[in-house]
Amino acid sequence: MRRYDADVLVIGAGPAGATVAYWLASWGFSVLMVEHYSLPRYKPCGGALTQRTLQWLQPLDVSPVLEAWVNTLVLQSPDGDRFTVTFPRPLIATTMRDKLDTFLVDTALAIGAKIRTKEPALRCEQHPERVEVITSKGSYAARVLVGADGANSVVAHQLNLKPKRRALSLVAELPPHTLDRWMGGIHLHFPLRLNGYAWCFPKGNHLSAGLYTLRSHLPNWRPWLDRYLTDLALQDDCQEMGARGHPIPLADKHTEFHRGAALVIGDAGGLADPFTGEGIAWAIRSARMASIFVRLFLEHEETDALEEYTQAVRKEILPEMAAAIRFAFVLFSLPRLSFRRFLQHERVLQNFAKLLSGEVSYQTLWRKTLHKAFLLLRS
Repeated sequence: MRRYDADVLVIGAGPAGATVAYWLASWGFSVLMVEHYSLPRYKPCGGALTQRTLQWLQPLDVSPVLEAWVNTLVLQSPDGDRFTVTFPRPLIATTMRDKLDTFLVDTALAIGAKIRTKEPALRCEQHPERVEVITSKGSYAARVLVGADGANSVVAHQLNLKPKRRALSLVAELPPHTLDRWMGGIHLHFPLRLNGYAWCFPKGNHLSAGLYTLRSHLPNWRPWLDRYLTDLALQDDCQEMGARGHPIPLADKHTEFHRGAALVIGDAGGLADPFTGEGIAWAIRSARMASIFVRLFLEHEETDALEEYTQAVRKEILPEMAAAIRFAFVLFSLPRLSFRRFLQHERVLQNFAKLLSGEVSYQTLWRKTLHKAFLLLRS
């Protein structure tokens, strides 16, 4: 009778799941990924890869699936004023998630990981010496379970690790001919009362546009997106476009990221940027961190290793998320004041662009912002 199907069972084969599978397989552990859908599959996602994300992916080289490099940022105030900053080097790269996810999965498979696709996970169980996941087609047992199954994670729900707070993102892929009329770069607009922003940037042969809001629901999303695209002179293409939304769980200081011999990474753990809604960076980073602690757990039987993963996430990632949410509250609640006092200045724009590229941390920029605000109050 079988004891384990693998050392590590990874539920979900997005960037987080494929990356943790890659690292663990590279160290000689048997890894089985179980993915709900067949690959490749479309995933609603902005698809932005910051310079920091690309560094965290090393030594993996994802250049074959990069769609575009962007070095210009345009910020638009609620009143329509636009402020532009251009860097000599790229700020972000863009990708399509179907290509990125498949590339990362193939890389993990090439060094020994395995995968089962079109097999939704239904529930998971913890036993004294194993974890077990029941799927639509059977069951799998392993020594460690990694939940990388995204915003609607079955693992997080089953193990009571699901973050309570959720933001919302909507993504639309515009027709290819819209790229001919695009001014280039990343465009971000911060309208009143959205509690978020609208965005548009190039991806290879087309444009991607969307909305991000800290609201958990946005039932009247279409007028917001139509107004934004009209402002960009892309209104003729509104009717040709469909948008897909997805929740973005956001962890807080009380969130747990492990339970017994199971842990959650990426969106499954609520590890996303509360300011931009971008989740790939923290998916990659948490996957790397998780792989290290899983390795300790498996090689040295350190029973506290997975608890140490929770502590490491709280120490490294959550303070950055907390600073990001502060920026979000200020800019999203007071966009006019933010532009009037800060974002119209060249130096602030430069720092904002560096923030989006991952060159500057939220914590560092928050300290600079507080200092600037203090000087303004004294003047």
